[in-house]
Amino acid sequence: MNILITGGNGFLGSSVVKKLIKENHNVLVLSKKNNNIKSIINNCKFLPYYIDEPENYIKDIQLFSPDVILLFGWWGSNNRKDVNNMNQYYKNIPSHIKFLELINKFSYKTKIIGVGSFAEYGSYEIPITEECVEKPNNLYGLSKLTFKKYSEMFCNQNNIKWAWIRPCFIYGPNDVKTRLIPTVIGKCLKNENVELDECNKIIDYLYIDNFADIVYEIIHLNLCGVYNVCSGNKYPLRSIIDLIVKLTNTNSKIVYNKNINVQENNNVICGDNEKIKKYINDLSLLCIEDGMEKTIKFYD
Repeated sequence: MNILITGGNGFLGSSVVKKLIKENHNVLVLSKKNNNIKSIINNCKFLPYYIDEPENYIKDIQLFSPDVILLFGWWGSNNRKDVNNMNQYYKNIPSHIKFLELINKFSYKTKIIGVGSFAEYGSYEIPITEECVEKPNNLYGLSKLTFKKYSEMFCNQNNIKWAWIRPCFIYGPNDVKTRLIPTVIGKCLKNENVELDECNKIIDYLYIDNFADIVYEIIHLNLCGVYNVCSGNKYPLRSIIDLIVKLTNTNSKIVYNKNINVQENNNVICGDNEKIKKYINDLSLLCIEDGMEKTIKFYD
């Protein structure tokens, strides 16, 4: 199968690229950088462009004839400093709409799989199912939801198969260094003290390899519609910090400071994965202890 991945060098995208190559698929990566896929760059095709530069890559994509297009690329992502930046709209929505319009001009049909976020759902105190009403409370979630609705309608009107995956919190090797888990691991490995906010949230965490496995199954089983990609577990955030401290055997002191709390509405961010479990016979997920140990070894 020929599979195109935009943003294939990112934390999530690169994990799927590696999985697809391992399963002997032909992969074309569209991304500005390739540092996360250097070890496999000779096993895939690579175009060093962002999605808003169609004149540079559209002919190459047409020649590649992708059976599936995975849309991982997204300016700003869910970085805290960018979640309410208007560029979440300006740098993502117009370029993705243009991309879909160009793809639709090809003489063949290709399935579209968009990558959304639990930020589309907004605030819930219960495990979130795919049937929950979307009520995003930041521009990142709103922009993702806007493109979700547009791409779904566009694909339906043009007889294009469509799916939308919503990852919850994914962790593991190669994660963005400024995120919580890599930051705490890095400081603990150096025996540096760590100052955090109260960390009073309840989070669903899924190991990166399990994320890639589930996305692969969605492709392999030719599933359409919306799917949560999450562990279905609830982890008090402080228990994750305690686990890192234990596994690193650090002398670091963890300080929880309520004065640096970020005002957010989401104190519980947990997903329900029963829908995807109906299609995957053996959804074997790595336990949080083993996943965190693998992650620590990567950064050590």
